Amino acid sequence: MTKILEEIIVRPEILDIPFDNKSLCKDKTSKVMVDIGFGNGEFPVHLAREQSDVMVFGIELSLFCIKKALKRVSRTGIHNIRLMQGDARFLLREFFPDSSVDKLFMNFPCPWPKKRHIKRRVTNPSFMDTVASVLKKGSIFEVLTDEYWYAEEIAKSMGQHPSLSVSEVILNPERDINTKYERKWLEEGKDIHLVRIRKDSDFSTVRILQGVEEIMHFKLPGVKISLTELKALNGMGGKDEQIHFIYREAYSDGNNAFLLETVSSDGEFEQKFYTKIVNQEKGAIIKIDDNSSPYRTPALKKALENLYTNFRLEHEG
Repeated sequence: MTKILEEIIVRPEILDIPFDNKSLCKDKTSKVMVDIGFGNGEFPVHLAREQSDVMVFGIELSLFCIKKALKRVSRTGIHNIRLMQGDARFLLREFFPDSSVDKLFMNFPCPWPKKRHIKRRVTNPSFMDTVASVLKKGSIFEVLTDEYWYAEEIAKSMGQHPSLSVSEVILNPERDINTKYERKWLEEGKDIHLVRIRKDSDFSTVRILQGVEEIMHFKLPGVKISLTELKALNGMGGKDEQIHFIYREAYSDGNNAFLLETVSSDGEFEQKFYTKIVNQEKGAIIKIDDNSSPYRTPALKKALENLYTNFRLEHEG
């Protein structure tokens, strides 16, 4: 299982941006397909087993689902599949280059019916831009849903995108494999709606990780920071256009070092990590804790820069 883990699991936080997905294909001419929110792993494993010349990437937020998919992979012995854990809206946009995906799948995404959750739908403008960016021209984004209104909304919204069009909408399509939820809805007599969206022209979206400097540590010569000062930051933070950050609890390791729980948001993408403050003989250092693996986003960098600026000004005064 360890060998399978090393080969199948992709750790996007340590990859170069943008990610060269062809680097994982034994045959550089292999097609690349991506399944978003794969649940128990039935669908991407089926794709990989039936199409050995395709490299299948599965993106899933749930670690439990990742583990279930790994068990399926180990039972089948397939090698043309890679699994990534995280927010698909972020990972698809940040790690897949323009025009690098031959087909994109999304089976039964949550429709998020409440108005306050509308930004989480497939029809969010940012996500539609991502789809239009990563797909190859002429390729298809395939969405399956049991909600008629959602299928209509997807077709209408994506059909209005400058680089996308509606290829077809099919009621109760015949498919080689039915997913867990698909079987459930069919047993209950519900209709299934398949929406196929085609990319018609070139498109590119902005990646927030591009252009962010890798240096994420700041030195404060002659400054010593106390736990009391860090605890006073609880609930404080900053906001600037699309980025937001806030500091939470602070802890001491008992050895001249402290951890400050930090939350940063870049638009819809939020991550939690620990900022480490180390008091050395020549001064303090502010950096990301070695045990944290956050993405180096503009909001993260701003959170560290803000600490540096505040403590520098405070101690200079």
